[in-house]
Amino acid sequence: MSITTLPNDDKARLARVGLTGPDAPLPLSDACEIYFSGRISVATLKAEQKRGNLEIYKIGRQYFTSFNQIKVMMEKCRLPSESRRANAHERLTEEAKARVALASALLTAKKLRAARRKKVE
Repeated sequence: MSITTLPNDDKARLARVGLTGPDAPLPLSDACEIYFSGRISVATLKAEQKRGNLEIYKIGRQYFTSFNQIKVMMEKCRLPSESRRANAHERLTEEAKARVALASALLTAKKLRAARRKKVE
């Protein structure tokens, strides 16, 4: 009589009980290990739930989420890509741009007058 051993990894364990798929309940500790390779902790996921970014379920004393909920959280936490930074002149209103142009022209005229006076003397 041969004994069949099943793999002991998480996916095989979930497959044995029929809980596979993106909406299958997943303990937060397993989500940290499987989805984030242990880089974040259960406390981080609970903090994201408090911020409104992650939906978790409490069944008994365990907290659960699903891969779909983690994907939703990732989208909510996505930072916008930074386009090229606008320089100060591009952020000014039209009136402010006109004032800057006038001040620049007046300064140029003042410098030209001062240079001409030095030549005359």
